[in-house]
Amino acid sequence: MKFLDHLRTHSLRDLLVYATFLTRCKLDKVFSSLIFKLKCYIQGVQVKSNAQVWGKIYLNRFPSSRISIGSNVTIISRSYLYGLNSYSQSKIRTFHSSASVEIGDDVSFNSLCILARSKLISIGNHTMIGGNCQIMDSDSHPVWPPEDRWSYSGDEHDESVHIGNNVFIGLNVIILKGTVVGDNSVIAAGSVVNGVIPANCLAGGTPARVIKTFAGDFGPHNSTVSM
Repeated sequence: MKFLDHLRTHSLRDLLVYATFLTRCKLDKVFSSLIFKLKCYIQGVQVKSNAQVWGKIYLNRFPSSRISIGSNVTIISRSYLYGLNSYSQSKIRTFHSSASVEIGDDVSFNSLCILARSKLISIGNHTMIGGNCQIMDSDSHPVWPPEDRWSYSGDEHDESVHIGNNVFIGLNVIILKGTVVGDNSVIAAGSVVNGVIPANCLAGGTPARVIKTFAGDFGPHNSTVSM
């Protein structure tokens, strides 16, 4: 009945154009997911079942480091599917044998860049991450003195990053070393996060601060936030 309603309310041209778009999405998903699984195998990345991928994923695992990706992960690296992306390729990279990236089950992200130099970056189950976000465990260069900023510093100042379960991270968020985001929390678009964000709250700003606290203990997919 719905199909017949569409035929009555839309022109044949519009239906054909939309059908072409859906076909493109389907073929892109099949091809990109296969290439992703092949890259994971070549790079020694541990990935569970049913990864759904659109577009290119850059993977670079340093020898003896660890990258693990859970089941039912959705990765979108195509600007035609996510129109807010200014840069469409996702990237996951480790730089030292002690580095580790752990992505849980049912995680979804768009054009995400994860750079783990020597510590752990973990993302919990059912977490959603918007486009053009960056997560890092290092400053990459010394902050002080100024003349040392051109050098590549050691890893003694690196700090792990932990993002909880059922977290929602908005567009263009930067998550710096040492950050902890509690379960069910929301990070507003454009925020810079450096520190501890408690569970069940809305945080935003530069640096991110708690704006609102939500009552209750929400399980996966049970919390609704209006922004």
